[in-house]
Amino acid sequence: MAEDKVEVLRAGCFFCHVRCGVLVTKVNGRITNIEGDPDCPHNKGYTCSRLDKERYLEGFVYNPNRLKKPLKRKGERGGGQWEEISWDQAFDEIAAKLAELRDEYGPETLAFTEGTARTWSWLHYKFTNLFGSPNTGGNGTICYSSDMWLEPCTYGGFCSDKADWVNADLVVLWGRNTIASEPLLWHWVDTNRKERGAKLLVIDPRFSEVAQQADLFLQLRPGTDAALALGFINVIIEEDLYDHEFVDEWCIGFDELRERAKEYPPEKVAEITWVSADKIREAARLYATAPSACLPWGQKGGDASGINASSAIQAKAILRAITGNIDKKGGDQLAPPSRFPPAFYEHYALSQEQRDKMIGNDRFPGLTFKGWDVISQAYPSFYPYSNAPLLFRTMRDGDPYPVKALIVQADNPVMAFSNTKLVVEALMNLELLVVHDYFLTPTAALADYALPAATWLERPDNCYAVMNHRPMYFGAQARVIERFEGGADVDFRDDYEFFYGLACRLGQEDKWWGPTTEGMLDFQLAPMGMTHEKFYNDVKYMAGQKKFEKYKEPGYKFLTPSGKVELKSSVVEKLAAETGLPFDPLPHFEYPGLSVEKHPEWEGVYPLVMITGARFMPFYHSEHRQPGPYRDLHPDPIFDIHPDTAIDLDIRDGDWCWIETHMGRIKQRARKTSIVDPRVISVQHDWWFPEKEEALPSLFGAFESNANVLLDDDPETLDQLIGAWQQTGVAAKVYKCEEQDR
Repeated sequence: MAEDKVEVLRAGCFFCHVRCGVLVTKVNGRITNIEGDPDCPHNKGYTCSRLDKERYLEGFVYNPNRLKKPLKRKGERGGGQWEEISWDQAFDEIAAKLAELRDEYGPETLAFTEGTARTWSWLHYKFTNLFGSPNTGGNGTICYSSDMWLEPCTYGGFCSDKADWVNADLVVLWGRNTIASEPLLWHWVDTNRKERGAKLLVIDPRFSEVAQQADLFLQLRPGTDAALALGFINVIIEEDLYDHEFVDEWCIGFDELRERAKEYPPEKVAEITWVSADKIREAARLYATAPSACLPWGQKGGDASGINASSAIQAKAILRAITGNIDKKGGDQLAPPSRFPPAFYEHYALSQEQRDKMIGNDRFPGLTFKGWDVISQAYPSFYPYSNAPLLFRTMRDGDPYPVKALIVQADNPVMAFSNTKLVVEALMNLELLVVHDYFLTPTAALADYALPAATWLERPDNCYAVMNHRPMYFGAQARVIERFEGGADVDFRDDYEFFYGLACRLGQEDKWWGPTTEGMLDFQLAPMGMTHEKFYNDVKYMAGQKKFEKYKEPGYKFLTPSGKVELKSSVVEKLAAETGLPFDPLPHFEYPGLSVEKHPEWEGVYPLVMITGARFMPFYHSEHRQPGPYRDLHPDPIFDIHPDTAIDLDIRDGDWCWIETHMGRIKQRARKTSIVDPRVISVQHDWWFPEKEEALPSLFGAFESNANVLLDDDPETLDQLIGAWQQTGVAAKVYKCEEQDR
């Protein structure tokens, strides 16, 4: 009897952006074990419960519901009828249709959306730019990308994803619950607290898992983060707690900032935020006087707060600066711009005429090519983003021009974007919708082609962690599973193979790196004089050394137009001058667009304040809803409601309830808990039901419990500068479902 073939291969988990290094054991081609790699300098053997091997293998890699072969729509869009085809047929037909649409409408008729960017996200830019379209977008507008633009406007770099979690004397988790989202980051914080005595300040509308561990917790009214940050700035300046040396030597605009901060004394901010003036002062003092403090990125601390998004992000950047916590040991490290060569993105393949056609350029230019052109004069590492609410309206209405084709990767727009009904209307109006994914999602159910994607175990990689406490970390990853290996029956293609297959048919072949993914990885490593194979076999991991306070080096300039930290942004001023739009170069606060303060007619009709998007294990956004070991842990959608409010509304634990806003209603089960204020409800996001009917009007139950059905993306409610839509602080009401609706 032949001996079993046993292999142990290295990979980088991509269940979230943290990318823990893991060791994967295969026996006769089939995975039998996944565990943390103790030699990985990033996680040092740590893994979280999402990677429980039995659940992961059964629920994801070997899940019988995975897309297995390319599918082509038969019959009406959304009718639930498919035929299996070959990859060559799919590539041939998709490329031919793209060429036809380009000839009829111009290349800008193609758009692309991404979600969590757990792909090689530069590839879609390369493809769309070479095709001639400027229209690439996604949820980055309300998640991470806005910070990547606004932080460089302030200090010429992006440091909130390089917080020095392990050395900080104070860690501030603002709108971030790492225990439920990225447990490795919480592991760093917890270890720091135990070994170094670090303090923890948590700011959140929910008394979340991390809040329950905090030394100081501020439970603010949802959507008022910008006001709270301005209150902190007021206290720090008025009480002379700011870092005089750093401000005097490296900052400009302080006098203007001081005048703006005077408008936000703690008593006024307390009325806005529901946080007492005493607590505002205590928290501001704690942050300003800590020997070192890190303030990591947190999505709900600004990105998804609508009108106030850019102000909240900018105010937090200012807090890092005036307390001297930029690039300080234990603070937030200022990483250099990306060194990816232009060939990765091909942004310069687009003519200025095509750049000017980018959806959102003229209304919300911060993240578009218009903003890119301004910021890149000093800070060269930024990628442009179309505005999604306007992009979907363009698909639906054909104004300012027809957008008739959409490629979707690592995204599920039907579930992931506000105003679900409008998104579906937009997708229904397309002539070509291509979805590259692991499962048949509600978005894929509307596609012309639904194509099976490779998981992180099914592609090689030079993987890096988006969020880290080092300036750089790479790990060489093997293609652990080959196509059809170990009993798997999925004919997947990875991201590179997908775009290369289309590129070759559209005249782009000479701009890419050959037919294998390894060719792209070799190109990425060429500046270091090695191939991916050599990296995997000889180097394995590469971690950069920390170098603090780089700005003290002779001749150093922050990558802003002035070379200084700009507390009042000249980039924003220049955009205002060029567009004639009233952008404020200093942070400010106004009540959110979907609040009763902005809509007095809602007073009494929608008495509660709704938040959505709070992370909950084991899911990650809209993933893992398929029946099986993950779904078993969390079978139904749940919203949190305070016990006092529930009593007033005659709601018991587990009751199915309607949650309603001016946009419509959805149903979820009630969970009575004091982690929310009596005036607040927390609604789980991205719920769909793969076990339900695929065809319209169901779309796997996409309209039943999906929080985005309740959320408006009216352009008047978006952040003026970056176009972020509002997912927190929304006026709502709750009432029990009737028996027949449960």
